[in-house]
Amino acid sequence: MSLTFRSLNHADGTAGIDDQDMLHLIPVFEVKGVLAPVFTPFMESGSVDLSVIPIYMAYLDTHQVNGILVGGTTGEGMSLNVSERKSLLEAWMTAARPCGTKVIAQVGGAPLPDVLELAKHAETQRADGVMTLPELYYKPKTSEQLVRYLQSVAEAAPTLPLIYYHFPMMTGVDVNMRQLFSEASTKLPNLKGAKADLGVADQVAGLLAEDQKIFIANHHIAPSVLMGHDSSIATVANLFPDLVHNIVQTVKDEDVLKARVLQQRLNNLVDGDFVPAMKATMELVTGIRLGPARRPLVPLNMEQRKSLRDTLNSLDVQLQMAV
Repeated sequence: MSLTFRSLNHADGTAGIDDQDMLHLIPVFEVKGVLAPVFTPFMESGSVDLSVIPIYMAYLDTHQVNGILVGGTTGEGMSLNVSERKSLLEAWMTAARPCGTKVIAQVGGAPLPDVLELAKHAETQRADGVMTLPELYYKPKTSEQLVRYLQSVAEAAPTLPLIYYHFPMMTGVDVNMRQLFSEASTKLPNLKGAKADLGVADQVAGLLAEDQKIFIANHHIAPSVLMGHDSSIATVANLFPDLVHNIVQTVKDEDVLKARVLQQRLNNLVDGDFVPAMKATMELVTGIRLGPARRPLVPLNMEQRKSLRDTLNSLDVQLQMAV
């Protein structure tokens, strides 16, 4: 991450930085490409298992994943306490930096004081950006209310790019995204985009600044790249990174028939109760032990894992773990 600056002079012409000036410290957002929203490894006891992260990072680096999102839906971030979320980000930062992998910290999904604490922590860790969900209980009902919420998060980490996590199916917050970006453009200089689906990406495309982007949030990679949105933060980048890269490149090469075949294969591989199934699939495909999903999610039992294994075998997926 690098920074550019607007004027840091006070209204009276004197130099210096005060609270208002911090809003003019504009981060340049350099994160793009295929990003993985990483799973959080757990021990059977339910504790976070940080020892797995260097192995996990080496796998992602080998498969040329451009960046990671820590603490998102895939990572069960909203099921972790503040201390766990801090330790998790620190472990990923330590593992990712030698690889040159970009790191975005998802700080939302908690009471606002905790969200602000996590945002400040991400800044001290020199993450490449922060992402936040909206407030999940006292939900913003208008884009204006959401902008005020995002301003609070932005002010807690003023030197970091901010990404809005638009996931109305889970959050229940579904404000007009065109209106949000229009209003936020003058009030949030470090808002650099959103994680959302292709529909939202197309809605706001004409409003995005040069360094703003929409990260596609699901496995619909081919149609997204076709429409010009080639950056994604999708769970499938953990499990099938080579396939995701191939889809992106095939669309860019304008090989429509091959892209259609590859996308259909990816569609066939995505099935089951999202996080528990995908986490179990990750273990079977990579051999990296991630442990169970944390309650209230229900991890797959042995019979379900065997069924998942059989399905993957039928799809000619090479497995690294028996069950």
